[in-house]
Formats: sequence, structure tokens, C-alpha cells
Amino acid sequence: MAVRTYHNHYRFSYTTSLRRHFSSLVFVLLAIILILISGINFITPRSTVNFSELSPLIIFEASLNTLLRLSIAYFFSLLFAIPLALFITKNQKIEKILLPISDIVQSVPILAFFPIIVLVFVKINFFNGAAIFILFMAMIWNIVFSLIGGLKTIPQDVKSAAEIFKARGLKKLWFVTLPSVFPSIVTGSFLAWGQGWNISIIAEALHNYIPHGSYSQDLFGLGSLLVNSFAQGKSSVFLASLITMIFIISVLNLFIWQKLLHVSERYKFD
Repeated sequence: MAVRTYHNHYRFSYTTSLRRHFSSLVFVLLAIILILISGINFITPRSTVNFSELSPLIIFEASLNTLLRLSIAYFFSLLFAIPLALFITKNQKIEKILLPISDIVQSVPILAFFPIIVLVFVKINFFNGAAIFILFMAMIWNIVFSLIGGLKTIPQDVKSAAEIFKARGLKKLWFVTLPSVFPSIVTGSFLAWGQGWNISIIAEALHNYIPHGSYSQDLFGLGSLLVNSFAQGKSSVFLASLITMIFIISVLNLFIWQKLLHVSERYKFD
């Protein structure tokens, strides 16, 4: 029997709370296991894939690898985008110089640099680095320009209150700036991941950009499975990989991005 106490119309259910904590614990444990599996596959990737022996487990491993590359690229994109956006909007003189430059750089097609990037990372035998770097370049500008727009919409009253309460440096960043631009971070991140999924199909098929390259030089992931299965006429593998990618994107949108977009509404200024 659930024990409930009421205070100011707030209902607390011990049973519900315990269930939520248990669900959170299971989710965290599953996330850790998936990260470990992804890390092992990431460090010691498959060199080739035999399409005749392809199984759901292999497609699952490919999905984890692609998700891990996207997650690493997104982490670094967010890490660099926040200080870059803050620096660009620091004052009008800097903004007049850097904003047009950033706009030009993000307008240049990412794939124009990809062959050079691949050759650089191939020389140091870091194939995953090439894919992560190109994903990073594809993701970062969505977050940067969303943040710039968000920083410009912070009301002057909020900035004045921060000055009155002597909120400076990291304190101002953590308690004033980041909460104020949280909706912009979510929107930019949502767009960045969409761009990342598109580029992942190309970023993992490295043999197309390596002189005299072969399929064995591709990175094991959903993107390379899609490209290579289509090139070799393996319709069943292509369809299975495509359905898996659509399913993962749908789950992420439904259970992560839609939730974050809903939460971000609380941080918007009227």
C-alpha cells in the first residue's frame, strides 16, 4: 500500500519514488554497459564485415559505434561552442569582425575539407579521429549560432540583476548565462545531431577519400554499413541498417530531444 503525504497540493508517493529511483539505476547501469561495449568496439574495431554472416548483434554493435562517434563529436562541439559564442558576443567590435568570418566558415561545405582531413589522420593511423573531426565541424556551427541568438535575447534586467548581486566569471556563467541560453543550447544541439546523422553516413566510409582505398579501411558503423551494402547490392542489409538508424533517431527524438525541448520552455523569457 502506497504511503502518501500531502502538503500544499503536492503529492509524494513512496512507491512511485522508489520505482523512479530503481528505473534510474537500471538506466544508468545499462548506459555504463553500453558505453563499455562501445569503447571496446571503438578501440578494437572490426576491420571487415561479412555481409553473408551479418546478424542483429553486428548491426547493434555498429549502432553503438556510430552513437559513440556522434556523442564524442557533440561533446567537443558543445565544449568549444559555448566559449566561442561568448567571445564573439563579448563586445560589438569583436562581433563585427568574428561574426562574418564565422558565417563564411560555416557556409563552406564540410566535405570539401574531408579528403585532406582523412589523409592527415591516416598518416597518424587514427581513422576514428577523421570521422569525429568531420562530425565535430558539422555540429559545432549549429550550436554556435543558436547560442549567439540566445545571448542577444537575454533581457537587460537580468544582466543588471547579475551586476547588482555581483555575479561575475564562472558564477555568472553558471547561474545566469547558461540558464538563460538553455533553450538555444537545446535547439542548437537538436539541429547539430540531425546534421551529425547525415554526415555519419559519409564520415565512416573512409575508403572513398583514401587513394587506392579499400572497404577494410572503413569505420565499422551504421553509416559504413549503409554505404557498402548499397554499393555491393545487399538490399536486405541496407534495409536493416536504414530501419535501425530511423528507429534510433526516432527514440532519441521522442525520449530525449522532445523532453529537453519541453523543459527548455521553462527557461524562455516572456
